[in-house]
Amino acid sequence: MITYKCKTCLWWDREHISVKSIPIIEEKPNPGFCRKKRPNVVLFKEHHFGVQPVMDADEFCGEFKEDAV
Repeated sequence: MITYKCKTCLWWDREHISVKSIPIIEEKPNPGFCRKKRPNVVLFKEHHFGVQPVMDADEFCGEFKEDAV
């Protein structure tokens, strides 16, 4: 059984205020940000924004690092 899931990873961020604006979809019912990966840049109305990768709490990652809490 794979136990390396986002919800127990050091890089998982479910607390940031902007997580509330992530739409809930069937594939990602418990979204949050992966802070391990650098933000992607998106252009929106002539402005550039950095956007962290959105992951689900139960997704697996090969770069998992256990949270020390």
